[in-house]
Amino acid sequence: MRSSIRWLAVMQAGLVSAGAAQTRPPAPRTPWSVGFSIGTSTFNGATAGLGETGEGLEFTPYRPTMLGIAVTYGREGLRFGLSARRGDAGIGLRGVPFSEDSPTPDGVLIIAEGAYTVATMAASASTRLARLRGGPALRSSVGLNMERWTATGTSPRTILGPQAGLSLEIALSGAFTATLEGELGFTPKSPFKVSDLPEGFRERSTWRRTLMAGLSWRL
Repeated sequence: MRSSIRWLAVMQAGLVSAGAAQTRPPAPRTPWSVGFSIGTSTFNGATAGLGETGEGLEFTPYRPTMLGIAVTYGREGLRFGLSARRGDAGIGLRGVPFSEDSPTPDGVLIIAEGAYTVATMAASASTRLARLRGGPALRSSVGLNMERWTATGTSPRTILGPQAGLSLEIALSGAFTATLEGELGFTPKSPFKVSDLPEGFRERSTWRRTLMAGLSWRL
């Protein structure tokens, strides 16, 4: 009888240990994550000049599609990140009149595709503003962005400027998170050099608006 009781006690202890092992929460993941993104940017400013009849004209970079990779450190609160992106941008000439007899209010946009290659590197910090109903989190970010513009026949041009953004994070299965992000960036200089512009054009500061979608994985 005593032997049977001892065996029952051993079996009970084993079942309790197995149950505790099954209900133990998974080990927390590291604060490091890696992400990939795709997006497009629009620009305002960059240059200004006058046409032959005195109409205002401007050259601006035209909507590069940017592919990027990012590394971040942090959890739900404060995070720090580094990102790199690359894409091909056209040149848009805006303000050309459609015709002398029927001018358009804003002129016509003429585009030269694939004129520049642009590579960017950014350092940023972000924090969570709110968690929406159902789980998505709203985050804000600020950072410093470096752009390197390269075109055939000209030396590269590097410009720096601040940027700020808002992003919506949606947790997926496992350690994956989807993101939708909007950025606003500013550079006091133009991507274009005066020596590369037609006569009579001047550099201007440049505003950049970027929309991106991404996928990140917490290590």
